[in-house]
Amino acid sequence: MKVLGYNGGMEGYMTLAGTGHDASAALVVDGVVVAACEEERFNREKHSSKFPLLAMQYCLEQAGLKSFEELDLITYYWSYPLMYRDEMLEQNKKGMSLLDKVGTWTVLKTLKAFNDVAGYGDGRTLDIFARNTGYRPPDEKLVGVPHHLCHAASCFFESPFEESLIVTIDGSGESSSSLVALGKGESIDVIDEVLIPNSLGFLYMWMTAYLGFEPNSDEYKVMGLAPYGDRKRYRSFFDEVVRVDENGRYEVDPSLSLKLIATMTKDGSLLYPPKFNKGLGPKRKDGEPIEQRHMDIAAGLQDVLERVVVGHLAKLQQKTGQKKLTMAGGVALNCTMNGKIAAEGLFDDIYIHTAAHDAGTSLGGALFGYHSLLGQKRDRTLPRSAYLGPAHDTATVDAALKEYDDKILHERIEGQALFDRVAQLIDDGKVVGWYQGRMEWGPRALGNRSILADPRRDDMKDIVNHAVKLREGFRPFAPSALAEKAGEWFDLKGLPNGSPYMLFIVPVQDDKRGKIPAVTHVDGSARVQTVTREANPRYHALISAFEKRTGVPLVLNTSFNIKGEPIVNTPGDAIRCFLGTGIDALVVHDVVIFKRPEVIEEHKKKNDRAQWESGRVKDGRIESV
Repeated sequence: MKVLGYNGGMEGYMTLAGTGHDASAALVVDGVVVAACEEERFNREKHSSKFPLLAMQYCLEQAGLKSFEELDLITYYWSYPLMYRDEMLEQNKKGMSLLDKVGTWTVLKTLKAFNDVAGYGDGRTLDIFARNTGYRPPDEKLVGVPHHLCHAASCFFESPFEESLIVTIDGSGESSSSLVALGKGESIDVIDEVLIPNSLGFLYMWMTAYLGFEPNSDEYKVMGLAPYGDRKRYRSFFDEVVRVDENGRYEVDPSLSLKLIATMTKDGSLLYPPKFNKGLGPKRKDGEPIEQRHMDIAAGLQDVLERVVVGHLAKLQQKTGQKKLTMAGGVALNCTMNGKIAAEGLFDDIYIHTAAHDAGTSLGGALFGYHSLLGQKRDRTLPRSAYLGPAHDTATVDAALKEYDDKILHERIEGQALFDRVAQLIDDGKVVGWYQGRMEWGPRALGNRSILADPRRDDMKDIVNHAVKLREGFRPFAPSALAEKAGEWFDLKGLPNGSPYMLFIVPVQDDKRGKIPAVTHVDGSARVQTVTREANPRYHALISAFEKRTGVPLVLNTSFNIKGEPIVNTPGDAIRCFLGTGIDALVVHDVVIFKRPEVIEEHKKKNDRAQWESGRVKDGRIESV
């Protein structure tokens, strides 16, 4: 049985609010995830919302399929009939004024009627698919699966658990912002939903924009900024915005949410109510210096998110008795929150899908279609991998080398000698682009499309920031560690299977913090990836070679891209990125590539070392980049 899932490609008014971002496609064949990839990697448009035709074509090619007709089922991550449900008002009306209630009822009825008249239904999904692919499947062959059900399926069906508590949290999907379910075998039974305007994802998005960053894109910057701030300074403000009852159920102030939703646009432009200026001070504009106040706001936001979600999960665990947790949705990419959940010890094990954001709904839809709609049994012994994107053969590599022959020097080194050579380069303080095998699925570079450096050097943060084109210096870099040694360097409490997808921020062991300053954040934490020989033998071999030289079983790892661009896909992408940055060496498969001397000199003339320290925290302020 062959099931293709996809998301994105949404047309019409909803795209004005950013709905449809992170388009992707995924293919499941006989229970095995054959391929999954974001459209941005092909069209080079970060967070692309376009119809994922290129990602779809890649999935079909990977499975040896020649046409869409060979598929048994196609799933889409959105069910139009679930938009503007009456329950949205019913669930949230307690915190609304009479005017808010009337306004909400009017808007819901108006938009529902508009959708009906304008044809915003599952037939619209079919029309868009046919227009973009040239193939119109029978009605029953293309199914719209509810957004949060796709998130739930992505984490549960991919997990190693026979049963678990499932929690999804994001901004919105149809009418929902969160879903709670119980997963067992091939079934997912929904036990609760949180309906918008009540949304922790929206709150984090609004505050991201308030702090001068790009919503639906830069939330991780806020997470990285938070450890510099005082969590208590704005606690009273956030406790007024997010209220929690005795059952652990949370409510984001509906009156405030309605005002913000009414002014929300795709670029994050919002008319913030006076309450924000009164409680937090004026909104930061893009490019303005980051001051201590902004750090404290980020810290307060992170604090309330963690307290609310951990408390909510504690009540759910107590109610259901489940000792395994699976999570997805954009908020599940908040690695600091995830680390706190693990450290609380509420669950014996936690699985968070590697593509927990909207891109992952394509795979969730495919898995839901395969198991729940087609009734196929789940086999938990099947191999699971994050390396589901394209790989490129030797001929493609050779063609790219030939194209840039006048700018590069290269040599082939095979076997252990390659790993030893690259480990030496990193030990010597060089920044290395590492391009191997199939591309990672999800937003994290996990050792196949990575930029690597020495974690022992404090100045490496600035050096790598320079190499990847001056990203904000307050953002931490992540370590990739040998799984068998990771516990000696990081506190992995609550993570018996480690952190293979780099989705948990955990404490660095006290006696190790001074040894790896480049990957230890200001609060003594790190967003660690644990690397096993089975999951990625070449990356494991490289880190092992570095450990043999230095005694340190980990390297600094950041995604192979420059600011504003997606992670590189092809060998050509990798070489172009390498030539346009301060990366010292590039390894593509078994080819080690260096820049010709004249290219290095030209690059030096264009870049001033004084810029390297831009973005560092200085005297309670962070310089803008």
